Amino acid sequence: MTMSNIVNHGEIMQKIRMSRKGQVVIPAEIRKKLNLQYGETLFIEEEEGTIKIKPKVKLRSLCGTWPELNIETITKEILEDRERDEEADKEREKLIEG
Repeated sequence: MTMSNIVNHGEIMQKIRMSRKGQVVIPAEIRKKLNLQYGETLFIEEEEGTIKIKPKVKLRSLCGTWPELNIETITKEILEDRERDEEADKEREKLIEG
């Protein structure tokens, strides 16, 4: 994989190359700027021909940005959502297995 800089609409972009396995390397300066660590979960999406890779948002980083944000309430809701998702997954598995 090779990297170089290109200019796109006045912004400097890093050019990278994808491996045969579809892997790409996020340049070190971007990893440092976003404080990305080895093994961290990232999200990837395709939107109108553009690939976006986004780091997982840490709830604590949102404290103070939304006055009504209550970490305990949000955490409880997330855990409840996960439990519902797990139950739905188990039901799907039962249907698949017959």
